[in-house]
Amino acid sequence: MNTTHRYRYELPPGTTVVGILFYLGLSAWMVHLARSYSEVPHVGCMALSVIFSILALVVLVRRLAFPCTLELTDDAILLPCGHPWPRITTIPYADIISIEDRGDCLTVATGSGSFGIGAIRFEGYRAVREVISAKTEIPLQPLRQTGNGLKFDSYELPEPLVQWAEPEDWTRFRIRTEISKPVLYQLRTELWFFVRCYAFCCAFIVVPFLGFVLLPWVYAAGPVQLVTVSISCFGVGSVLAIFITLLHWLYGIYPVRPETKVSFRDRGITCLLLNGQKCHWNYREFCGWTVIERHFKEHILQILVLKRVSKGQACNVEFALPDVVVRDQVSQLLNDRQVPNASDLKPSWEEV
Repeated sequence: MNTTHRYRYELPPGTTVVGILFYLGLSAWMVHLARSYSEVPHVGCMALSVIFSILALVVLVRRLAFPCTLELTDDAILLPCGHPWPRITTIPYADIISIEDRGDCLTVATGSGSFGIGAIRFEGYRAVREVISAKTEIPLQPLRQTGNGLKFDSYELPEPLVQWAEPEDWTRFRIRTEISKPVLYQLRTELWFFVRCYAFCCAFIVVPFLGFVLLPWVYAAGPVQLVTVSISCFGVGSVLAIFITLLHWLYGIYPVRPETKVSFRDRGITCLLLNGQKCHWNYREFCGWTVIERHFKEHILQILVLKRVSKGQACNVEFALPDVVVRDQVSQLLNDRQVPNASDLKPSWEEV
């Protein structure tokens, strides 16, 4: 028996009108710039004007002729995502690791990412909460109606089966292992990242900036001015790429952030960083696990190593365990979820 629930899922009409006017304003501005120049700058500005006009038309046509619908089927949530032409994202109930409810937005976390269902987009927020709660077997607290609307405190369910904060020595240990890697390996890695970053900056920042912003002003000044400005812009692109590469290197030598909280739930693992960012993994993404011991400053660190396979690529995920009790609980939980034990696994820093 088909029990699909459908809800019109759109932003308020005023928001759509503002978006259309924004695109039309950009289109008119490009036409104004095109009238002041000729040849290459004129063609570039007119092309941008056409693109912005098409975007405004797409938003209008999509809203009037192809309304978005949120569907709750027997097996999955069909959620429209994206702009200006949303695509349908399928979220199976079996993939949902946790649900966070803020009262006006329901966020479902899966191994593929987190997806928000905003109450501002549709009528029937209460009904959607109840259906998702029933399908996932995750009980949610009832919303309370007050004089000003729904009154609710944010929370995340289900509660973790095992939860801990990684010890401080774990952060220091990982920093030391990253810094102690061979210099040639670090140089090769960062140089390759710089090349890709520089190519990206030139292709998507420098070249469009030269073509559609600077050229109309310097076109009449002659080729010497154009060459000078171009060299300067590519130099700025180099500085930007070097800066981003430096940030990448700094991020690399600090692979583990302090006070990271790890939660093992019934359907997956959640990692909460100090800045509030969350990572989610389903148990079926892992094809092996083991617990290793490493010495650091007269201490013994117990490290959980998980082998993860995603989109045909394998990588290792490591967590530091605080004590033997948590180690035993995590081991039992992974065995219950049929994740095979692989004693030959090595942590990522030892595979270099």
